[in-house]
Amino acid sequence: MKTVFLLLLGIIYLFLANAMEAMLIKKTYFLIGIALVTVGTIRYIKWKYHTYKIMTELKRASEEELNNIPHTHSTIASNGLQALLLNEHTKTLLVAMKEDWEAELTKKEVQFNEIYEVAIMEDGHIIARTSNGLFNESLLEEDHRSLGDEEEMDDDELEEIEEVSQLAIKLVVDNITAPIIEYAFLELEDAISKEDDTYQEAMELCEQWFQKISIIIKRYELERVPIRRWQ
Repeated sequence: MKTVFLLLLGIIYLFLANAMEAMLIKKTYFLIGIALVTVGTIRYIKWKYHTYKIMTELKRASEEELNNIPHTHSTIASNGLQALLLNEHTKTLLVAMKEDWEAELTKKEVQFNEIYEVAIMEDGHIIARTSNGLFNESLLEEDHRSLGDEEEMDDDELEEIEEVSQLAIKLVVDNITAPIIEYAFLELEDAISKEDDTYQEAMELCEQWFQKISIIIKRYELERVPIRRWQ
């Protein structure tokens, strides 16, 4: 608050200096204005540096906390607030997240054999999907229209598909209370082109995890086949 006051006061003095006709007063007000603006600017730069340093330390601590969760494969979001992890030893998939760097860590954990479906979602549209053979239809398509239905979209909708603001993996799991788990690889306020490097990198990582989870689903599907045939 004091920094803002100094900057505003300095600007006022500079305006007054410009309005004065007497050379002595003009120079005095100008020097005072410059001094106040300089002090205010220095204070602002120090405050920004101090804030950045604190935020950097909090982010690093958050990333370390996420990375310390036992896992064999992981990806941590660039903001240091969420992570997607696989633990092949315990056969679990885990989504860990924090509201902010100082918030408490929350976890959504599911056993490999409880994953029924995985899909890559672009702004709510399914662009790739793998499901357990026990299900004939997608459990996600009830709420989201697949890009396979492009003939039903008008030209404006098709044009919008060339730009994406969210790219995520969505899972259907064996949990009555929370059957849907989602992890976003890209989440922006404004949509970006699919040609953008940011999108390309996010999609590459998203596809890698989609493949990992698809393999898990198919692996446990094979284990269920004898039971299904017996029934």
